[in-house]
Amino acid sequence: MSIQAHIDSLAQKRSQIKEMIARESASPAADFVLITNLKKQNLILKEEMQRYLIVLGQQGASATS
Repeated sequence: MSIQAHIDSLAQKRSQIKEMIARESASPAADFVLITNLKKQNLILKEEMQRYLIVLGQQGASATS
């Protein structure tokens, strides 16, 4: 799997988690423990995406050198 494909996969997972957070937050009996856990998962995915984007940027910079 290419780095870009992995980043796209992580972005899709983040989108799904954000939808789950929105649905749970809109619920009259929202489970705040679940929301907190989903937000943590979202942050972990975001950080992983950022690491891959840095690597991808470095590869692009070295290819142009």
